[in-house]
Amino acid sequence: RGIYSLSQLNQAAIRSIGDSLQFSRITWTDFVQLVLDLTIQAYQLMWQTCPVRHDWEENTFTSKLADDYLRPLEFDNLPSLRVEVRSKVHTQAMKEGKQATIEAKEMDLSLYGIWERDYLHKRFVWEAKRIGDRKNYSNLISEYVNEAIYRFIKLEYAARLPDAGVLGYVLAGDVSDIVNDINQTMGRLRKNKPLSATNHLKASPTIHQFQDRYQSIHLRADGSSIQLHHLFFTFDFAQL
Repeated sequence: RGIYSLSQLNQAAIRSIGDSLQFSRITWTDFVQLVLDLTIQAYQLMWQTCPVRHDWEENTFTSKLADDYLRPLEFDNLPSLRVEVRSKVHTQAMKEGKQATIEAKEMDLSLYGIWERDYLHKRFVWEAKRIGDRKNYSNLISEYVNEAIYRFIKLEYAARLPDAGVLGYVLAGDVSDIVNDINQTMGRLRKNKPLSATNHLKASPTIHQFQDRYQSIHLRADGSSIQLHHLFFTFDFAQL
């Protein structure tokens, strides 16, 4: 039996072909919920079984999470879902030879369904950042806003979609204090335009007993809005 019941998939119409599941129709809202469930379960398995080091780079956290935990969960329960790490985003200008492809941005982590014809654009994108309290990691607080949240505001990622997310790998500090620091930093940015309180992170309901989940809503460069889902992952770091 897979992790997800039909009741959790609501309006998804599923037909079985061999050993795989093909989703002929699933709402975007259902897909987002599915991604959140899967990502949180992967983290919980990682927390239970993986010795994590404090000096890991951001990409090390993400690769470990995706390759060793997300992909096995996907394969065992939802073989029609795909997980990609560090995939490049090629703009239309790049495809027309008007911009160098070396300038392509990399998405830290994304999930999509093979039932989607336009899967290159219709996918859930996670940007990942190391994060910590202001006392020890003030630079990471501002980076979370400037280099994660603002990438979605500037349409660098998930340009056509109403949802995306940020994974915060917590190095030190209480998550609620870190979120408060992030919200305060929004109003005094220098690298980018300061953000008003309407952009602040707000607590979201727990999933699988996971409480460090938040949401924020932002106006994007093209006038559209995006809802960002924030998951803050804490660890018992291994001693060096």
